[in-house]
Formats: sequence, structure tokens, C-alpha cells
Amino acid sequence: MTPASTQLVPAVDLMEGVREPGHYLHELESLRGLAILLVFLFHAWGVSGLQWPAQPAPGLGFIAAGNTGVTLFFVLSGFLLSLPWLRYWLCPGQRQPSVLHYLQARAMRIVPLYYCALAFTWLATGNTETVARAAIFQCVGFSAFPYSVVWWTLVTEVQFYLLLPLLMSLWISGRRGRWICAVLLAAWAAAYFSLVLQADPERAAASFVLTKSVFARLPAFLLGIVAAAVYLRASQWQRVSRQTRAWRYGGLVLLLTSLFLLEYVLDRVATMGDKQAELQWHLHHTWEAALWVAVILCLLLSRLPGSRLLLNPALAITGKLSYSLYLVHVPVLFYCIYPVRENMGMEAFQHSWWLYGTGIAALLLSLLLSWISFTLIERPFLRMKRRLAT
Repeated sequence: MTPASTQLVPAVDLMEGVREPGHYLHELESLRGLAILLVFLFHAWGVSGLQWPAQPAPGLGFIAAGNTGVTLFFVLSGFLLSLPWLRYWLCPGQRQPSVLHYLQARAMRIVPLYYCALAFTWLATGNTETVARAAIFQCVGFSAFPYSVVWWTLVTEVQFYLLLPLLMSLWISGRRGRWICAVLLAAWAAAYFSLVLQADPERAAASFVLTKSVFARLPAFLLGIVAAAVYLRASQWQRVSRQTRAWRYGGLVLLLTSLFLLEYVLDRVATMGDKQAELQWHLHHTWEAALWVAVILCLLLSRLPGSRLLLNPALAITGKLSYSLYLVHVPVLFYCIYPVRENMGMEAFQHSWWLYGTGIAALLLSLLLSWISFTLIERPFLRMKRRLAT
């Protein structure tokens, strides 16, 4: 796939909503598609009632612990949203980003579809209190199950959206601003170590909620910002070297090593169980984020042999639909799988073709609903967003 492949099917233009076409990174669209598919498989695994086997097959960790896709989403947010500020800081002649336009663009991207999902949930459940809290971006957990399962990540994203301009404005303002930024990050690191990594087991419930906030997930966003800075620096001198065989195959070795280590981390998470890993080994999210950064930089900075397995039109389209797909997939999975599972019994369901048939049907239905919501809701606001100055 090349950057020119922007209109892969008539209804899904990959450039929709892109405010800086010259800086568009088509590789990251495919990685968005990979992220949402991992999250989908993780929730399909959970709804199907599958358990981690004593002798897991290679690669199974990417499914059983596929919520690593959320970590990848956070890394991509840190990478993409920090780029305008980093270009201003690192590349002479760039204009300083407008914080107002940045906030307007984020609101147009997130709020319309999210509020439509909230309205649908209210009509379906009548749960006014939960929907009202979610509307002001409070974490509501499973209070409106199955619709609210993924909402916490949007709350975390919005918290980061508000924090990013402060951090980046301080960083690019000069030496004093960078010192202030460093002090703030040091204070956060000390609090993170105390409240999350060394959390009191008796306060496990409160700690678990904290682990879902930007306070605990900040390392993924920060690593995304660091990756963006490395990319801008490296992309200046590697335009020729990326063509050499040593660079290409060296990048391939690093990519495969990163994926192997990521599988190792995910195997451990799946063995522990998601909740226990969240409370007892929260640092695994940082390891995941660091390894996803390595994957991103390998794909951006080198033309790897076989890279079309990760960078292709199908994943790019899925990435473009990822926000809609993210919001609809859990209810679709639940209502496709749960009634069949309960009717057949867990044992019979897990050893029949229904296990795969219901999951495939849920994926196809989720993609259809995502395309509809993208066309009717997302696309008009993406076009408004694109007209904003960067």
C-alpha cells in the first residue's frame, strides 16, 4: 500500500478528516486496524468463556490478552497528536500549533459518535444516571453492560487530550518550561510508583479504577511522544539508508524480536488473568507500549520484507472504521454469542462450530454497523475537522 491509496472503496476515504495530507502516515492507519482486531478478539475470547490452556499455542497471547490493542491505541494517540508540536520544536520554519483548533478537532473526532452511542444506550437500557455520568466523561465501568465496557478508554483519551497541550507548550517554550515539565513528570512518577505499582491490596477496587485513568496509562502516551520525536529525527537521515539490505533486514529482525517479546509479555498476562495482572503487574502495560513503539518505528523507518502482512488495504480500512467498530463490537459480540452459549451449554458451545460461527458473524455485523455509523455520523464531522487550520 502506498500513500496514494487513499480511496480504497468508494465509501471509505483514508484521507477523510486528515488536516495535514503531506504528513499522513498510512502505516499507522493499518496499525489502528490491527489494534481494533486485537481488542475484538480479546472480547470475543471473554464472551465465549474461553480459559487460558495449560499448553497454549504460539500467538494465543495476542488473542487472550488482546486488550494490548488498547495500549497500542494510546501509543498511537501520543505519537500522532504530539507531532505538530514536535515539528515546531525540531523542524525549522514550522508554525506553532493552535491549542484552540487542536481542542476543536479532538471534540469533532470524539464527541459526536460517542454521544450517539450514549443516546442509543439510554434508549436501550433507560439507565439515565450512568449515561449522564458518561456524558461528562466519568468512568462508569460495566454499569451499562454490555454497551459501556469500552467507554473507560475514551475517558482516558480525553484526559490525555487535555493534558497534552500543557505538557507540549511547556516543553517547546524553552529551558525553563522543560525544567517545569521534568519536575511535573518526576512528581507523577513518584505518585505512580506509590499508588499503582505499590498499591495496598486492601484498596484493590480503588486501585483498579485508578489503573484505567491517564494517571496510570500515561507511560503509553509518553512513549508514543518519544517515538514521534525519534521518527522526526531519524526520518531526515535514513531516506537513503532505508533502501539498503542491511537496514531492511536489520529492521525485520528488530520487528520480529519485538513481536516475540510482546507475545511473552501477553502470555504472562493471560496466565495471571486480566484483573490480577492489572493490580499486581501494572508495569506490563509499559512493556507492551515500549514494544509497540519498536514495531511502529520499524514499520515507519524501514521498508521491511513481508511488511504487507501488517500494512495492507484491508487493515487500513479497518483502521479508518476503528472508532465506530470499537464502540459497537462488544454489544454485537454479546448478543451474537451469549444466547447461543447459554442455550447450548458452555461445554457444548466451546467444542462446536458455533464458537467460530458466532464470532465471525459478530465481526461481519460489527463491520457493517461501523461502516454505517462512519458514513452517517463520523464522516460529516471529519470533513468539518479537516477544514480547521493545523
